[in-house]
Amino acid sequence: MIDSLNTTADQTSNSWQNDFLKQLLREGVVSVVFTKKDGSERVMISTLNPELLPAQTDIEEAVQKKTPNPEILAVWDLEAQGWRSFRYDSIIGFSNHDWPN
Repeated sequence: MIDSLNTTADQTSNSWQNDFLKQLLREGVVSVVFTKKDGSERVMISTLNPELLPAQTDIEEAVQKKTPNPEILAVWDLEAQGWRSFRYDSIIGFSNHDWPN
């Protein structure tokens, strides 16, 4: 497992690490371990691989007018079959995951 991506809240100095995680997610399936807002630890089997994402059915959902938050990453949770997100600074570690498994 790779150690935490962020040791500080400064996204500028850690952007290469965040980009590395996003690239892994686009290419396959990643187990991400992070601390939830309530302080508990969560392991999420996630992806951004287009081949594993659900078909887009609601065009309004795709064109939301919400300003993206660069401190948060939305991913597809393969176990929950839904979109979930986590803060980059909450990541404890991550590793490639064989899916399905």
